[in-house]
Amino acid sequence: MAAGRLRHFEYYKVLYYIVLVICAIVILVPIIWVLSASFNKINSYELPIPPRFIPDHPSFFNYQLVIKNMRILVFIKNTVIVTLLSAGLHLFLIPLAGFAFSKGRFLLKAFILLAIMSSMMVPFETKILPIFMLMRSWHLSNNYLGIIFPGLMTSAFFIFLLKKAFDDLPNDLMESAYIDGASRLRIYFQIYFPLVGAMLATMVVLNVLDVWNDLLWPMIIINKIDLSTIQVGLAMFSTGGADNVSRHAGMASAASMISIFPLALVFAFCQRYIVQSIAVSGIKQ
Repeated sequence: MAAGRLRHFEYYKVLYYIVLVICAIVILVPIIWVLSASFNKINSYELPIPPRFIPDHPSFFNYQLVIKNMRILVFIKNTVIVTLLSAGLHLFLIPLAGFAFSKGRFLLKAFILLAIMSSMMVPFETKILPIFMLMRSWHLSNNYLGIIFPGLMTSAFFIFLLKKAFDDLPNDLMESAYIDGASRLRIYFQIYFPLVGAMLATMVVLNVLDVWNDLLWPMIIINKIDLSTIQVGLAMFSTGGADNVSRHAGMASAASMISIFPLALVFAFCQRYIVQSIAVSGIKQ
Protein backbone atom coordinates (compact mmCIF):
# COMPACT_ATOMS: atom_id res chain seq x y z
CA MET A 1 0.00 0.00 0.00
CA ALA A 2 2.85 2.36 0.88
CA ALA A 3 4.53 1.64 -2.46
CA GLY A 4 1.30 2.40 -4.28
CA ARG A 5 0.96 5.73 -2.50
CA LEU A 6 4.58 6.54 -3.35
CA ARG A 7 4.04 5.79 -7.04
CA HIS A 8 0.87 7.91 -7.02
CA PHE A 9 2.80 10.74 -5.40
CA GLU A 10 5.61 10.49 -7.96
CA TYR A 11 3.14 10.47 -10.85
CA TYR A 12 1.46 13.52 -9.36
CA LYS A 13 4.81 15.35 -9.11
CA VAL A 14 5.72 14.45 -12.70
CA LEU A 15 2.36 15.73 -13.95
CA TYR A 16 2.78 18.87 -11.84
CA TYR A 17 6.18 19.69 -13.34
CA ILE A 18 5.00 18.90 -16.88
CA VAL A 19 2.20 21.44 -16.48
CA LEU A 20 4.63 24.02 -15.08
CA VAL A 21 7.06 23.50 -17.97
CA ILE A 22 4.27 23.84 -20.54
CA CYS A 23 3.05 27.07 -18.91
CA ALA A 24 6.61 28.44 -18.79
CA ILE A 25 7.13 27.67 -22.48
CA VAL A 26 3.85 29.35 -23.47
CA ILE A 27 4.85 32.47 -21.53
CA LEU A 28 8.52 32.60 -22.55
CA VAL A 29 8.29 31.77 -26.27
CA PRO A 30 6.96 35.20 -27.37
CA ILE A 31 9.51 37.00 -25.18
CA ILE A 32 12.43 34.94 -26.48
CA TRP A 33 11.16 35.44 -30.05
CA VAL A 34 11.10 39.23 -29.67
CA LEU A 35 14.45 39.23 -27.84
CA SER A 36 16.05 37.25 -30.66
CA ALA A 37 14.56 39.57 -33.27
CA SER A 38 15.90 42.61 -31.42
CA PHE A 39 19.48 41.37 -31.88
CA ASN A 40 18.97 40.39 -35.52
CA LYS A 41 18.95 42.61 -38.61
CA ILE A 42 15.45 42.24 -40.08
CA ASN A 43 14.51 44.17 -43.21
CA SER A 44 10.77 43.58 -42.95
CA TYR A 45 7.70 44.87 -41.14
CA GLU A 46 6.93 41.51 -39.53
CA LEU A 47 8.74 39.10 -37.27
CA PRO A 48 10.23 36.09 -39.03
CA ILE A 49 7.94 33.08 -39.32
CA PRO A 50 8.62 30.36 -38.23
CA PRO A 51 10.07 31.92 -35.07
CA ARG A 52 13.84 32.16 -34.74
CA PHE A 53 15.07 31.91 -31.18
CA ILE A 54 18.75 32.44 -32.00
CA PRO A 55 19.82 35.47 -34.10
CA ASP A 56 21.63 34.70 -37.34
CA HIS A 57 24.12 37.53 -36.84
CA PRO A 58 23.81 38.92 -33.28
CA SER A 59 24.43 42.67 -33.02
CA PHE A 60 23.21 45.82 -31.28
CA PHE A 61 22.32 47.40 -34.63
CA ASN A 62 18.59 47.69 -33.88
CA TYR A 63 19.22 49.14 -30.42
CA GLN A 64 21.55 51.75 -31.88
CA LEU A 65 18.91 52.73 -34.44
CA VAL A 66 16.22 53.01 -31.79
CA ILE A 67 18.33 55.17 -29.46
CA LYS A 68 19.52 57.35 -32.36
CA ASN A 69 16.25 57.84 -34.24
CA MET A 70 13.62 57.49 -31.54
CA ARG A 71 13.35 59.54 -28.36
CA ILE A 72 13.10 56.39 -26.30
CA LEU A 73 15.45 57.64 -23.58
CA VAL A 74 13.26 60.72 -23.14
CA PHE A 75 10.18 58.51 -22.99
CA ILE A 76 11.81 56.27 -20.38
CA LYS A 77 12.92 59.30 -18.34
CA ASN A 78 9.35 60.63 -18.32
CA THR A 79 7.96 57.23 -17.36
CA VAL A 80 10.50 56.79 -14.54
CA ILE A 81 9.59 60.21 -13.12
CA VAL A 82 5.86 59.48 -13.31
CA THR A 83 6.34 56.01 -11.83
CA LEU A 84 8.44 57.23 -8.89
CA LEU A 85 6.03 60.06 -8.10
CA SER A 86 3.07 57.71 -8.30
CA ALA A 87 4.74 55.09 -6.10
CA GLY A 88 5.70 57.73 -3.53
CA LEU A 89 2.18 59.16 -3.33
CA HIS A 90 0.69 55.67 -3.10
CA LEU A 91 3.10 54.72 -0.31
CA PHE A 92 2.13 57.82 1.66
CA LEU A 93 -1.64 58.06 1.07
CA ILE A 94 -2.95 54.53 0.52
CA PRO A 95 -1.61 52.95 3.75
CA LEU A 96 -3.04 55.91 5.70
CA ALA A 97 -6.45 55.29 4.17
CA GLY A 98 -6.19 51.55 4.80
CA PHE A 99 -5.17 52.13 8.43
CA ALA A 100 -8.03 54.57 8.96
CA PHE A 101 -10.61 52.13 7.61
CA SER A 102 -9.10 49.26 9.59
CA LYS A 103 -8.35 50.75 13.02
CA GLY A 104 -10.12 54.11 12.94
CA ARG A 105 -13.52 54.97 14.33
CA PHE A 106 -15.46 57.68 12.56
CA LEU A 107 -18.96 58.41 11.34
CA LEU A 108 -20.20 56.50 8.27
CA LYS A 109 -16.97 54.48 8.01
CA ALA A 110 -18.71 51.38 6.63
CA PHE A 111 -20.72 53.43 4.12
CA ILE A 112 -17.66 55.32 2.85
CA LEU A 113 -15.70 52.09 2.50
CA LEU A 114 -18.59 50.50 0.61
CA ALA A 115 -18.76 53.49 -1.73
CA ILE A 116 -15.01 53.29 -2.40
CA MET A 117 -15.18 49.55 -3.04
CA SER A 118 -18.18 50.03 -5.34
CA SER A 119 -16.06 52.26 -7.58
CA MET A 120 -14.08 49.15 -8.54
CA MET A 121 -17.11 47.95 -10.52
CA VAL A 122 -17.10 51.07 -12.71
CA PRO A 123 -14.71 50.77 -15.69
CA PHE A 124 -12.10 53.50 -15.95
CA GLU A 125 -13.15 54.23 -19.52
CA THR A 126 -16.55 55.48 -18.31
CA LYS A 127 -14.83 57.96 -15.96
CA ILE A 128 -12.34 59.38 -18.46
CA LEU A 129 -14.40 62.45 -19.43
CA PRO A 130 -15.11 63.77 -15.90
CA ILE A 131 -11.54 63.02 -14.80
CA PHE A 132 -10.17 64.80 -17.87
CA MET A 133 -12.38 67.85 -17.22
CA LEU A 134 -11.20 67.87 -13.61
CA MET A 135 -7.52 67.64 -14.56
CA ARG A 136 -7.95 70.41 -17.12
CA SER A 137 -9.67 72.65 -14.57
CA TRP A 138 -6.66 72.10 -12.30
CA HIS A 139 -4.33 73.04 -15.21
CA LEU A 140 -2.69 69.62 -15.10
CA SER A 141 -2.80 68.88 -18.83
CA ASN A 142 0.70 68.17 -20.16
CA ASN A 143 1.88 67.68 -16.60
CA TYR A 144 3.28 64.69 -14.76
CA LEU A 145 0.76 65.15 -11.95
CA GLY A 146 -2.04 64.97 -14.50
CA ILE A 147 -0.93 61.42 -15.30
CA ILE A 148 -0.60 60.41 -11.64
CA PHE A 149 -3.74 61.77 -9.95
CA PRO A 150 -6.29 59.58 -11.79
CA GLY A 151 -4.42 56.53 -10.50
CA LEU A 152 -4.90 57.77 -6.95
CA MET A 153 -8.59 58.42 -7.67
CA THR A 154 -9.06 54.82 -8.80
CA SER A 155 -6.96 53.02 -6.18
CA ALA A 156 -9.84 51.33 -4.32
CA PHE A 157 -8.20 47.92 -4.70
CA PHE A 158 -5.00 49.08 -3.00
CA ILE A 159 -6.99 50.64 -0.13
CA PHE A 160 -8.81 47.34 0.34
CA LEU A 161 -5.51 45.45 0.16
CA LEU A 162 -3.91 47.56 2.91
CA LYS A 163 -7.06 47.52 5.02
CA LYS A 164 -7.00 43.73 5.08
CA ALA A 165 -3.30 43.79 5.95
CA PHE A 166 -3.96 46.08 8.93
CA ASP A 167 -6.98 43.99 9.93
CA ASP A 168 -4.66 41.02 10.41
CA LEU A 169 -2.57 42.96 12.94
CA PRO A 170 -3.78 42.79 16.57
CA ASN A 171 -5.40 45.79 18.24
CA ASP A 172 -3.36 45.00 21.34
CA LEU A 173 -0.40 46.76 19.73
CA MET A 174 -2.35 50.01 19.54
CA GLU A 175 -3.76 49.70 23.07
CA SER A 176 -0.31 49.06 24.53
CA ALA A 177 1.11 52.07 22.68
CA TYR A 178 -1.75 54.26 23.91
CA ILE A 179 -0.94 53.27 27.49
CA ASP A 180 2.68 54.32 26.90
CA GLY A 181 1.48 57.73 25.68
CA ALA A 182 2.11 57.33 21.95
CA SER A 183 0.04 59.41 19.52
CA ARG A 184 -1.99 57.82 16.74
CA LEU A 185 0.41 58.94 14.02
CA ARG A 186 3.38 57.61 15.98
CA ILE A 187 1.59 54.29 16.43
CA TYR A 188 0.94 54.15 12.70
CA PHE A 189 4.42 55.08 11.49
CA GLN A 190 6.51 53.23 14.10
CA ILE A 191 4.42 50.13 14.78
CA TYR A 192 1.87 49.27 12.11
CA PHE A 193 3.49 50.67 8.98
CA PRO A 194 6.68 48.55 9.23
CA LEU A 195 4.64 45.37 9.85
CA VAL A 196 2.93 45.55 6.43
CA GLY A 197 6.14 45.98 4.46
CA ALA A 198 5.51 42.93 2.27
CA MET A 199 2.05 44.18 1.32
CA LEU A 200 3.44 47.65 0.62
CA ALA A 201 6.02 46.13 -1.72
CA THR A 202 3.26 44.25 -3.50
CA MET A 203 1.27 47.46 -3.88
CA VAL A 204 4.30 49.30 -5.26
CA VAL A 205 5.04 46.58 -7.81
CA LEU A 206 1.43 46.48 -8.99
CA ASN A 207 1.34 50.27 -9.18
CA VAL A 208 4.60 50.39 -11.13
CA LEU A 209 3.19 47.86 -13.60
CA ASP A 210 -0.02 49.88 -14.00
CA VAL A 211 1.76 53.21 -14.52
CA TRP A 212 4.49 51.84 -16.77
CA ASN A 213 2.09 49.95 -19.04
CA ASP A 214 -0.63 52.60 -19.14
CA LEU A 215 -1.32 53.87 -22.64
CA LEU A 216 -4.85 55.27 -22.74
CA TRP A 217 -4.72 57.97 -20.07
CA PRO A 218 -1.24 59.42 -20.88
CA MET A 219 -2.25 59.57 -24.53
CA ILE A 220 -5.30 61.64 -23.56
CA ILE A 221 -3.78 64.01 -21.02
CA ILE A 222 -0.40 64.55 -22.76
CA ASN A 223 -0.10 66.00 -26.26
CA LYS A 224 3.59 66.91 -26.24
CA ILE A 225 6.12 64.37 -27.43
CA ASP A 226 8.75 65.57 -24.94
CA LEU A 227 6.39 64.67 -22.05
CA SER A 228 5.14 61.36 -23.43
CA THR A 229 5.61 58.09 -21.56
CA ILE A 230 7.18 54.96 -23.01
CA GLN A 231 3.91 53.31 -24.05
CA VAL A 232 2.77 56.44 -25.89
CA GLY A 233 6.18 56.60 -27.57
CA LEU A 234 5.94 52.96 -28.67
CA ALA A 235 2.44 53.58 -30.02
CA MET A 236 3.67 56.57 -32.05
CA PHE A 237 6.61 54.51 -33.25
CA SER A 238 4.39 51.64 -34.39
CA THR A 239 2.24 54.06 -36.41
CA GLY A 240 5.20 55.98 -37.84
CA GLY A 241 4.34 59.04 -35.78
CA ALA A 242 7.51 59.36 -33.73
CA ASP A 243 10.28 61.31 -35.47
CA ASN A 244 9.21 59.84 -38.86
CA VAL A 245 11.04 56.61 -38.10
CA SER A 246 10.31 53.81 -40.54
CA ARG A 247 8.75 50.81 -38.85
CA HIS A 248 10.34 47.42 -39.07
CA ALA A 249 10.38 44.37 -36.87
CA GLY A 250 13.95 44.65 -35.62
CA MET A 251 13.60 48.18 -34.32
CA ALA A 252 10.15 47.48 -32.89
CA SER A 253 11.52 44.46 -31.04
CA ALA A 254 14.49 46.43 -29.69
CA ALA A 255 12.22 49.24 -28.50
CA SER A 256 9.92 46.74 -26.80
CA MET A 257 12.80 45.04 -24.99
CA ILE A 258 14.16 48.40 -23.79
CA SER A 259 10.71 49.28 -22.46
CA ILE A 260 10.29 46.09 -20.42
CA PHE A 261 13.84 45.92 -19.02
CA PRO A 262 13.16 48.30 -16.08
CA LEU A 263 10.04 46.31 -15.17
CA ALA A 264 12.08 43.10 -15.14
CA LEU A 265 14.52 44.70 -12.70
CA VAL A 266 11.72 45.87 -10.40
CA PHE A 267 10.12 42.45 -10.35
CA ALA A 268 13.46 40.69 -9.81
CA PHE A 269 14.14 42.76 -6.68
CA CYS A 270 10.59 42.68 -5.29
CA GLN A 271 9.29 39.20 -6.12
CA ARG A 272 10.21 37.81 -2.70
CA TYR A 273 8.03 40.45 -1.06
CA ILE A 274 5.12 39.51 -3.30
CA VAL A 275 5.50 35.85 -2.39
CA GLN A 276 5.78 36.78 1.28
CA SER A 277 2.62 38.91 1.16
CA ILE A 278 0.70 36.01 -0.36
CA ALA A 279 2.09 33.35 1.95
CA VAL A 280 1.88 35.27 5.23
CA SER A 281 -1.49 36.50 6.40
CA GLY A 282 -0.10 38.54 9.31
CA ILE A 283 0.01 38.39 13.08
CA LYS A 284 -3.13 36.96 14.66
CA GLN A 285 -4.38 37.82 18.09
